[in-house]
Amino acid sequence: MQTPWEDEASWIWTADWTHEDESGIGKFVYFRKTVELGEGPFNCTLRISADSRYRLFVNGHSICSGPSKGDRFTWYYDSLSIGDRLRPGQNVIAVQVLRYPYAGGGNQSVWRTRLPGLYVHADIRNPSSNEIVHAHTDDSWLCLKDEAIVLTQGVYTQFLGVTESVDGAKLPVGWDNVRFDDTGWQKARSYVFDTKHGELRPWELSERPIPMMYENGRTFQSISKFAGSDEAEEYWANLLSGRGAVFIEPKKSVTVDVDAGELTTGYIELLMSGGQDAAIELLCAECYEQEPILVPWLRDKGDRTDSVNGDLYGDIDLYKPAGEGDESGSKLEKYEPFWFRTFRYVRIKIETKEQPLRLHRLTYRETGYPIDVAAEYRSSDPEESVLWDISVRTLRRCMHETYEDCPYYEQLQYAMDTRSQILFTYCLSGDDRLARKTFYEFHSSLLPQGLTQSRYPSVATQVIPGFSLYWIYMLHDHMMFAGDRKMLERYLPSIDAVLGYFHRTIDASGLVGPMNPRYWSFVDWADKWKDDYGVPDAAKKGPLTVYCLMYAYALRQAAEIADYANRARLASEYRDRASDMIRAVRTHCMSADIPGCFTDGPNVEAYSQHAQIWAILSGAASVEEGRNALLTALDDPSFVPCSFAMSFYQYRALTMVGLYERVHELLAPWRKMAKDGLTTWMEDTVSQRSDAHAWGSVPIYEYAAETLGVHAKAPGFKEIGIRPFIGRLTHAGGRVMTPHGPVDVDWRVDDGYFHISAKWPEHLTCTLVLPNGSSVSVENGGKYETTVEWRQSAAAEGDAQ
Repeated sequence: MQTPWEDEASWIWTADWTHEDESGIGKFVYFRKTVELGEGPFNCTLRISADSRYRLFVNGHSICSGPSKGDRFTWYYDSLSIGDRLRPGQNVIAVQVLRYPYAGGGNQSVWRTRLPGLYVHADIRNPSSNEIVHAHTDDSWLCLKDEAIVLTQGVYTQFLGVTESVDGAKLPVGWDNVRFDDTGWQKARSYVFDTKHGELRPWELSERPIPMMYENGRTFQSISKFAGSDEAEEYWANLLSGRGAVFIEPKKSVTVDVDAGELTTGYIELLMSGGQDAAIELLCAECYEQEPILVPWLRDKGDRTDSVNGDLYGDIDLYKPAGEGDESGSKLEKYEPFWFRTFRYVRIKIETKEQPLRLHRLTYRETGYPIDVAAEYRSSDPEESVLWDISVRTLRRCMHETYEDCPYYEQLQYAMDTRSQILFTYCLSGDDRLARKTFYEFHSSLLPQGLTQSRYPSVATQVIPGFSLYWIYMLHDHMMFAGDRKMLERYLPSIDAVLGYFHRTIDASGLVGPMNPRYWSFVDWADKWKDDYGVPDAAKKGPLTVYCLMYAYALRQAAEIADYANRARLASEYRDRASDMIRAVRTHCMSADIPGCFTDGPNVEAYSQHAQIWAILSGAASVEEGRNALLTALDDPSFVPCSFAMSFYQYRALTMVGLYERVHELLAPWRKMAKDGLTTWMEDTVSQRSDAHAWGSVPIYEYAAETLGVHAKAPGFKEIGIRPFIGRLTHAGGRVMTPHGPVDVDWRVDDGYFHISAKWPEHLTCTLVLPNGSSVSVENGGKYETTVEWRQSAAAEGDAQ
C-alpha cells in the first residue's frame, strides 16, 4: 500500500553508473544533502531506504544501517527521529550506499532489484515557527562513486561478499561533515516511473516491522597471542583498555591476536595516525583450530582457546592508511568495515613502509537484534547455568534483521533453524516481532510448485522439501503462543499449498514419494549420512519414512490451525489425510527384524533415531511402542543418531513416552563444548564448521518448558500449564515469558517432600501438575504454593502416564 508521503521524494542514483559497476561483487556510492536551518529546536522524522544497503550519517554522526532485509515485493524503509542531531545553520545528511549487482554476487541474503537507488523523505520542522525545510532525495542531492573499496566474495564467508580491500588515500575523508568540500561531486539523477497503469516500481515500500539493530561500544578483553617483547605487549594491552597508543616504527611487521572474551558480532573500529602506504590486515575468527580439512566446510576443532597448538583461519580485510592524522590524536584516520563481522578473536597484522604508524584505538560496536531477555533460570546443578548462558548468547548472535543459521559464514534464515529459534525467543522475551516477519518471509517465498524456499530472504533459490513443513510447525507454535487468528487465516492458503505438494507426490503405496532430484532432501547432519549431505541412504531407493511422518505431523498441526480459524471441514480433511499416511507408514515401514521399530524407508532395513522420533510425534506409534522403539534407538549403535539440529524433536519425543530423564545424558555434548572453550554452540560434530548455530540453544526450551514446566495449554497462552520435571535435581527456579507477562516458578525437593511456588498474570487460569500425579487448576489470583509428599518412584510413574 502506497504511503501518502511516498511521492514527495524521488529514488535517486549517480548518473555515471555503468555496466562495469554492476559486474563486480558490489560497489559504494556516497550521497550528501546540505540544508540551512534557522533557530531550533527541530522535529524531523526521516524515512530512508536503499538498494542494496545504506549507512546514514547526520552531521558526521553515524546513526544506523539498513534497510531491513526484505524481497522484491516487500522493500522496507526505516523511520528515524533525527531532530536532536540537527542544529541552527548548515547541516548535512549523508548516506553511504552499497549496491550489490542485480546479476548476483555479494551478500546472498540481501535482495536487490534491476536498479540501484537511494530514497530519503525528510521534513524538518520548527515547532515554534512552523517553518518546514524539505530534505527529500531529488536532483539537489550530490553524489560520488567510490573508487577506494574493493569487495570480494571471500573463501570462508563466500555467502556474504563483504570482505574489503581499502585504499585509504582514495577515500573522501570527512565526506559526512558540513565542512567537507564537495565541489567535485555531481548532482544525483532522479528516477521517473509510470505508476498509473498498474506497473509496480522496483521497490514496493513497507515500513520496517522490527526495531533497529543495537550498536553498543565494546572493548577487547585481552591479547591471546603476541610475538614480541613484554614491553611491546604492554603497549598493546594499554591500547585495548584505552590507556594509550601503540607506535610501530617504519619498515616493521607486527602481528597481534586480540580476544573479545566471547564470540560476538560487531563493527571493528581502528583509529590511527601516520603510516602512509602501510598494510593493515584484519582476520576475524571464531576460534583457534587445526588447519581446515576442506575450506570452509570440514574443520578440526578442539579447545577453541588453544593459541599454542591452533591457529586462526578466515577471510582478511585489508586497509592501506592514507597517512592522515597527527600524533596528538586531534585528527585521526579511521577504518571500519561496512558490514559487521563475527569474531571472538581478531588478528591484526601491520606492515609499515617509510612512515611510522601510531594506532590510537582498537575497539568494536557490538550489534544485533535488541532482544530483551527477561527470563531467568537456576538449579541445583551449576553446569545448567553455564548451558543456559551460552544458549542465550548463541541465540543473540544468530538474531539480526532475520534469524540466522550462523553469523560468521552465511547469515541466512533457514526454516528448520528458525522454528527452534523462535520458540527460544518466546521463552526468553515474549517478543514475537521478528517471528512475525519470519512467517511473512517464508510465505513470500512460496514457489508455484507449492513449497516454500528453505532459506529466505535469499537471491539464490534453494529447496529442502521438509523445511516447508517446519514453517507450518512454527505457525502452530505461534497460534499457541499469541493466538493471532487473523494472521493464521491469512496463511492458511499457503499452508494448504505446502500440504498439497506433498499430497500430490503420494504413490500407490500411500506414502510420500521420492522428491524432485533437484531438491535437497536433507534430514539431519548425521555422520552416517555425511556423504549425501544429511540425506538418509533410504532416499536412493524410494520414499523416506521421516518425510512421510513429518508430513503427517504437519497435517495434524494444520488441522488444529484450521479449527482455530473456524475451518472445520478443512481440519477434518487434514486429519483424514494424516490417518491415511500413518496407516501407510505402519503397513510399509515397520521393521521385520526389530519389532516395533520403523525403518528409514519401505523395504529398507536401515534404521535411525529420526524415524522413531517422528513416529512418536506424528502419532504413528503408541506411547508403549514409541517408548520401546526409542529405547532401542538410543542404545543400539546401528541406529543413526541425531545431531544438535534434531535434538529438539528428540527431546519432545522423550517427553511424550515418559523417557525425559534421558535428556541429561544426551546433553553431554553441550557440557563438552563448554569445557572446550566455546562461548556459543557449534553447528554439528560432523563438519565442525560454525561455532555459533542457535538450533543448539535447546537448553533454553528444556529448562523453561520441561524443568520449570511452563507451557501454553490453550491458544494465545489463554491458559497456562506448569508441569515441572524433577529428574536428578533437588531445586530449580526461574522466569519464563508469555505474551501476557512473566511466569515465575520455584520448586525444591527436601526430605521426601516437593514444594512449589508459582506466580503468573493474575487474569489467567493456570493448571499445575505435580510430580505425584495430582493437579490443581487456579482460575484467578495469579499465584499458588503447595507442598506434597514425593517419592522418586512415584515421579517415574507420573512421567510415564
